[in-house]
Formats: sequence, C-alpha cells, structure tokens
Amino acid sequence: MIKFILFSIWRKHQSRNRNHIQQEDRRDAHRKNAQSESVLKTCMQDLPLARVKWVIDGDTVIVTQGWKETVIRLDSIDCPEDGQNWGNTAKYGLMKLISRKNVRLEVHGMDHHGRTLATIHLWNEQKYEWLNVNERMVTLGHAWVMRRYYDHLPQDRQNKLNRLERWAQSKKVGLWSEDNPMPPWEWRSGR
Repeated sequence: MIKFILFSIWRKHQSRNRNHIQQEDRRDAHRKNAQSESVLKTCMQDLPLARVKWVIDGDTVIVTQGWKETVIRLDSIDCPEDGQNWGNTAKYGLMKLISRKNVRLEVHGMDHHGRTLATIHLWNEQKYEWLNVNERMVTLGHAWVMRRYYDHLPQDRQNKLNRLERWAQSKKVGLWSEDNPMPPWEWRSGR
C-alpha cells in the first residue's frame, strides 16, 4: 500500500512537471554545466535548501521546499531498480543517508520523465563539511556511474565518480560483491 501511495505521489508530480517542460529542455537537460568541486565548496550556502520527505528508490526522492514538493532524480548515477537485485538495499542505503534531513540541491535540469536532476549535498556534522550524496551512493556500492549522462560535470567531478566506482568494484563493496551485477539500464531493457 505504501509503495502505491509513493508511486501515486511520484506520478502526480511527474505529470505536473511534464506539462511545464518543453521537449527541447528535456533533451538538453544534461547540458547545464556544473561547477568544479573547489568552486562548489565556496558557494554551497547559495544552493537551494530542501527537506527530504520520501525516498522512492535508490536514486529518486521527493523533497519539500516550503509547501512545494519536487521529485528529484540523483544526477549522473543509476541504482538498481525495485525488483532487481540490490534495489531494496540501495533504497535503504539512501534512506539511511538522507531521509527526513535538510539538504542542498545542485540542480542540473530535468530528465525525460519530468523529474528534477540534482546532486544532493548533506552536511556532515562529524567532518564539518558537505557530503556529495550522489558520490556517496557510488562509494557504498549502491550505484553505477552514468557516463552517458555526466558530460555536463567538470572533468574533476567526472574523474572522481569514475575513481569511486573503480574503488567500490575493486573492494567488492555493495552490489559489486555479487557475481556479475546487472546495470539497471540493461535490466530495464530486458523486461
């Protein structure tokens, strides 16, 4: 029942957002250039603040900004789907990181489903610094890097994502502990 409610909320936002977005904007969603990591650190307080309301899956959440709810798709990563091996683990990993917490959103555009593409940043109290949640999901072995869709990121951030994924693979962290994990885009096309 909860999955149905979450799906209904997501679909409502999806159709609402789709009405406001031109097809051209969707195709160019990944063309909005992001800041380098060093520049981003200096302007983090300028990014929009939001509160995570729901975690739909390992790479999709609903956030609130005041009374406004927005469906966020974590940019440049892809987590296993619901029903796929490691799908629930990735979802609960994201819940543990950001559920009901205040985050900063580095918005990159919209995807073809009408979701806002963003890098989510969470304040890390112990290290007294901002944590890139998208990168953390890769480090924990909950996500693949979507190289096809990360050309809007500066080279230093692309390199870091690649390095984190290689590290998770080499240490057999998370989904990499399984024999031949199937990327979600292959799993979706085989259904």
